[in-house]
Amino acid sequence: MEKIGVIFYNFSFQKLEDFLNWCAENNVEYAEISREHLKEAEILLLKYNVKISQVTARNDFVQVKEEFEKQVKMVGELCKEVKNIGCNQLRLDGGWPKEGIDEKDYKKLIFEGIKRVVEFAEKENVYLALDNHGILTNDYEFQLEIFESIKSKYLGANLDTMNYRWYGYPVEKLIEIYKAIAPYTIHTHIKDGTGTRENYTGKVLGEGEIPIISAIKILKENNYNGVLCAEYEGKDKEIGYKKCVEFLKKLNI
Repeated sequence: MEKIGVIFYNFSFQKLEDFLNWCAENNVEYAEISREHLKEAEILLLKYNVKISQVTARNDFVQVKEEFEKQVKMVGELCKEVKNIGCNQLRLDGGWPKEGIDEKDYKKLIFEGIKRVVEFAEKENVYLALDNHGILTNDYEFQLEIFESIKSKYLGANLDTMNYRWYGYPVEKLIEIYKAIAPYTIHTHIKDGTGTRENYTGKVLGEGEIPIISAIKILKENNYNGVLCAEYEGKDKEIGYKKCVEFLKKLNI
């Protein structure tokens, strides 16, 4: 039986309770939430039979010195707080380009930030899943450099099946990328769509150009048995998410 999840922060619901109720009604056992919903989740999770697969930290390490330190501290504190809801995993971003920071320092800041927060994760027995997101950590070779240099069992990938395509890699390259990232994967965003950047359109799983079935097979071949967390970025969120969940439930891989 697949472990199937969905993501709250791009759903149609504004209230966490409405979202958790939707999960319960649609037999979705796992959900991903953001750090701003942690306190509320502590109360609501007692009512609904939904587990939190990971909490997104909403961090950004591409910062000037003082703000960089605040970001590191914030993630360190989250490593403790997520355990209050029975969760032991955070979704990390690397960061985003911005004015006031030299482009040549972007990757250095991301690497240093992740290295610093891994120390908190190791102490708290919490896992960190680096997302391939934006224009910096969608560079899968940079992701690999981070994983291979830091070498911690508490650091891995949140493999987003669509984002590499959004970044600009051709569809034909995706299988190679999935095979490279799969050994490090500790969480997923199973997402479909078409196009890159401003031409990107979110699609229901199986209706876009992403080789979803192949991606999941590659993950399983690399002993991934974690959550297949659907992410849908098209219109009509509730309908789209229901179709994505149905797609995952029908898998026989």
